[in-house]
Amino acid sequence: MACVLLSIAIVPAPGVSTAQIAIDGRSVRFVLRLPLDEIDLVLRLDRDLDGQVSQGELDASRDRLSAYLAKHLRVTADGTSLTPTLGRLAVRRDAGAPPSVEAEVECAASRAIGTIAIASDLLTEVSASHTTQAQIRIANRDEAFVFQRGATFERQVAPDRRTASILVAAGAVMIALLVLARRRTAALTLAALAAATIAQADVIMSATGLNATLKTMERLTREMEREASAEPRAIFQLGLEADALASLMNQEVESHGMQERELLDLALSRTKELGVGIAYNREKKKFFYDGAAFVEYLKDAPRGAHAAAAEFKLLSYQFYQSTGTDLAATIAAADAKQRFLARHPNFSENAELRLYLAVDYRDVSRTFRDGGDAANADKYRRLARAECERIVRAYPRTDQADAAQQILRTLR
Repeated sequence: MACVLLSIAIVPAPGVSTAQIAIDGRSVRFVLRLPLDEIDLVLRLDRDLDGQVSQGELDASRDRLSAYLAKHLRVTADGTSLTPTLGRLAVRRDAGAPPSVEAEVECAASRAIGTIAIASDLLTEVSASHTTQAQIRIANRDEAFVFQRGATFERQVAPDRRTASILVAAGAVMIALLVLARRRTAALTLAALAAATIAQADVIMSATGLNATLKTMERLTREMEREASAEPRAIFQLGLEADALASLMNQEVESHGMQERELLDLALSRTKELGVGIAYNREKKKFFYDGAAFVEYLKDAPRGAHAAAAEFKLLSYQFYQSTGTDLAATIAAADAKQRFLARHPNFSENAELRLYLAVDYRDVSRTFRDGGDAANADKYRRLARAECERIVRAYPRTDQADAAQQILRTLR
């Protein structure tokens, strides 16, 4: 009986891997395509951090790739686990498709395979919803399957006589089903690409972006080790990267909750390895960078070109993590802001810093009021009013001016 061979090429979309699998006789052969940015993020293939994964870097990572596939690709024949053997590796950069790593893998059995079970959770450490869209050929049968966490492909490979007679008798039906399978496979491919496209429309945090940020951080840490100039640029830039990553993580959580938990966890673990402290503040329900690079910059270059910007960042972290209820700490924070404003009267972010100062004064006033100290409560209420009025005059039609107006309404 002639069978229709499916030959639709599925190109991997972001967040989706693909596989062509052939099961026959004593072997299971895979041609896997894994999104390059995601497998690079997990295994750090780009060792020179130039933003590209060369064939040489891929070959040098063969052992790590082999171990990774052995862990995340599980093949069982007749109840016996088969060991994946990694063959050819290549970086694919096809027009119209994201770059990918193509890997040929074979699992060999000691005898003819009767039943087969395949499970895969490739790249689910990047996203729990990562899928592998597969085309599977068993002898002369072809079908599509979507691998993801909890999904196992199980089939009988070598049919018994009763099954064989049924297949012969139903040849026409099989051909019709195969034609239908072709259509369904094409539809599955288009649906996967469409879903990936839709998901991309609302992407805040992605494997590609995180991968690029982590590489930049690693390059900067290497530069810091050999930086000997009076202006430690790499230290300051590392702080900016860490600050931006913490902000991005907060945007992700605010928009999507913990939908990208795996990516967030990867960001935390990898930055920790680099000595960059980003942590989740449960009280504030936000991620914060600890500002260590800015502290180091100010220590090395207290009058450097970025000294004001570094100090502003540290003051802002202090402000956003404060509860405003510790009287001594809040007064000390307000004094630090006043000293900054005196030293840097023309700093670009002074509107924001003056708003922080107004809030500090307001909180101190309330704390004194609650403690029965009317004189100090009135003193700091007047300071808060004066600061808000200054913001409204000096920075009209800004978000800070609008916020200052709102605070003024509460101080009357």
